[in-house]
Order: sequence, then C-alpha cells, then structure tokens
Amino acid sequence: MGGRSDPKGLSCGRRRTVGLSLPLLLLASGALAQVVPNNAALYLHPTDVRDARALWVNPAGLGAFPEASVHLDLTVGDPGAKGRLRQLTMSLHSRGLSLGYQRDLFGSGGRGHTYRVGYAAGRAGLAAGFATALYRGGTSSTGWDLGILYDWTPTLSVGGVIQNIGRPVVRESTLRITYVPSATLQLAGRRVVLSALSHLTSDGVAGYAFGLRGTLRAGTSLPIGLIARLDTDRSLHRSGVAFGFSLGGEDMAGLVATTPGDARGIDGLSLYGVSTRRFANARRSVR
Repeated sequence: MGGRSDPKGLSCGRRRTVGLSLPLLLLASGALAQVVPNNAALYLHPTDVRDARALWVNPAGLGAFPEASVHLDLTVGDPGAKGRLRQLTMSLHSRGLSLGYQRDLFGSGGRGHTYRVGYAAGRAGLAAGFATALYRGGTSSTGWDLGILYDWTPTLSVGGVIQNIGRPVVRESTLRITYVPSATLQLAGRRVVLSALSHLTSDGVAGYAFGLRGTLRAGTSLPIGLIARLDTDRSLHRSGVAFGFSLGGEDMAGLVATTPGDARGIDGLSLYGVSTRRFANARRSVR
C-alpha cells in the first residue's frame, strides 16, 4: 500500500549508498597517503626546463649547459582567508650537480621531507642524468629517476624521464615506476614554446599534459613570461590546469596557480624565484 515501506527497495538503497561511499572512502584514504608532487612538475615539462628546477622534473636538464642556479618555491594551498603554506622547495645547481629539499605540510598536521640529489652531463645537444630521492617524515624510503634530453634540431627537443625506480614506499603508498616521454617545439624565435608529455605505467597510458609558454618583451631588461598547462586522463578528460606568469631573465620571479579538473577554483598558488648564471663556455641554450 502507499503508506507501507518497501524493505526490498530500502535494502537496495542501502547497498547503493555503501557502493557509492566505499570508493569515496578509498580515494580519501589514498589521497592522505600519496606523495605530494613537487610544484615545478605541475607546470613544467621534461624537455622544457634547464635550471635548478630540472632536479624535480627531469635531471637530464641539469646537464644541458654549464650554469649555476638557485631555485626557491613557496606554495599555498586553498589561497584566501583559509590558505596555508603547503610546500617549500629549495634547489641548488652548479655544473650538473644539484641538491634539493622539499617540505610538505599536510592538513592533518604531519610533515613530509624529501631530500634530492642529482647529476647530469651533456655534449653536442645530448644530456643524460639521474636523481635520487630520500623520503623522510613518517616514512623512510629511497627512489631514483633517470632522464634524457636531446636537442634534435635548434627548435625541437625530445626526451623523457623514468620515475620512481625501485618503487619506494612512502607513507604507506608504493610509488609506481612511470615513464614520461616528452617533446618541446620552439617557434617565433623561441618566443612561443609548445610542449607535450604522457605518463605511462605498466597498465598503459595514465594521462597526458600539454603546455604553452610565451615571452613578451624578449631581449629587454625585464622580459615577461606567460605559461599554461592542461593535464588530462587517458581519455583526454581534463584533470588539472596550471597557469601563471614570470618577470625577469637570469633573475626571475613568477607566480603559478593550479586548479582541479573541474576548474571551479584555485587550489594552489605558488610564488617562485630562479637566479641563473651561465658560464662563459656554455653553449647557447634553447631556453
């Protein structure tokens, strides 16, 4: 009758609720355990970085040409009245050898520490390098990255990186070995740069990313850089967006914002600075 409840329907509804809640709980617990990526890897590509930030993206970029550089990055999560510091990164690089430190502050109050050491060498447009990461802060594990970078033509660079060699276990998450092939094309006298990459695991393609970088007022004392990157899943559905700008050349400061896949708001805001000094015998950089 109309006033009677439907036990069968109620049971089905309960099963449906449990079925929907379980994946959400698993995702939430997984999110707490995952390693937070370095912010530089959210807006740069393995074939489009050649300063101290390469330590976190593709260590081969450290050997592209002789230089010394310093990198500092401060990232705030959920910027606004409730925003708080989420990540601090410092990197030093000189003639292929690089040292870096990343500190993550989790919402639960925990702290994560990543110490990274990398080295690369290059010749005639070809560079190769490696980096080792030591994870501390509620965990103790070590992983390796191997990278390669080749300037195929003056306008096209190809390469990639193999990440998480050794499959380190970090805060109860096992990091999977990931292959990241990439390519960068430079147009209009290097004022417009297009990049693309893919993430590959043993299960196949995990996702793609496409980047655009432009330079205004190139050749002046204060060039302006613009950057945008779109990340997708294997079906090319949007999973994240990064965009920002920078001021300066050898001494550069920039601001990068990141959004989730639905682009409903900014979930991260990063202020970074990079100071680079190229040695006299350095070959011309494609950066």
